[in-house]
Amino acid sequence: MSDQAATLRNIVNNKSPFANSNLKIFTVTSGKGGVGKSNFTANIALALKELGQRVLILDADFGLSNIDLILGVRPRYNLAHLLAGNLNLQEVITNTPYGISFISGGNGVKEMLYLDKFQVEKVAVELSSLADVADVVLIDTGAGINDIVIKFCEIADEVCLIVTPDPSSITDAYALLKTFTKDFFVQAKYNVILNGVDSPSEGMNVFNKIETVSKSFLNLDLNFKGYIPYDISLVKAVRKSQPIYCVNRNAQSSIAYNNIAKNLLCYQETQNANWDREPLINKLRRILKSKR
Repeated sequence: MSDQAATLRNIVNNKSPFANSNLKIFTVTSGKGGVGKSNFTANIALALKELGQRVLILDADFGLSNIDLILGVRPRYNLAHLLAGNLNLQEVITNTPYGISFISGGNGVKEMLYLDKFQVEKVAVELSSLADVADVVLIDTGAGINDIVIKFCEIADEVCLIVTPDPSSITDAYALLKTFTKDFFVQAKYNVILNGVDSPSEGMNVFNKIETVSKSFLNLDLNFKGYIPYDISLVKAVRKSQPIYCVNRNAQSSIAYNNIAKNLLCYQETQNANWDREPLINKLRRILKSKR
């Protein structure tokens, strides 16, 4: 394993073109399952594409990935082929009729459920090759806290935390933030998106609750990026395994996805002038030095 770790470090050190990459990485996560995280990832990808971005989704819910179901495309390859050493990351990309691409984490692939630290880091390092094919990478993680989720939140420019008005979702979202910041010291910019709200005021009320306790007890500033209303059109599209953004561009949820996509891109543009963005190559080096 020490030889493998040394190999990874050599790969990182030799990825000089990636040090100046403008590739933006958003990791999408949640404190609990069933909050619409993967559906958000697929639809926000379509909204970003409409805004002129080349978008690629990395389905990092390993072994239980379902982005392929939402986009209606069966992948020929998945990350298991990368980890087996048969293909590189660009070779396991699956294109879709929607103009976005994705990398499957492998649905029902038992081995993908038990990735070790080296394998997770290998995938992170391989992200360096995506700067040539994408402007934005959306990493859809599994729910909760594990080493895979932590690693992909560490390398992200921003973390998008999906929360619903359900009390358990709010509690679990705060627990995730507390664990990330206090136990694992994940250095990230945290965005909160409310999903399935009845009104804008309900969305803001939920955000204010999380923001207040996060600021008071974690000294953590959160960014409100928008809300997605409860939309029967969205519910029907999910049941048909279709992205609402393509099924009905005028649906209330589609309009919300478009607004959130604009907020994400505008935030990046304005913030780039005000803070020194840590190059991803440096993030990878820092992660590989981690004793966790």
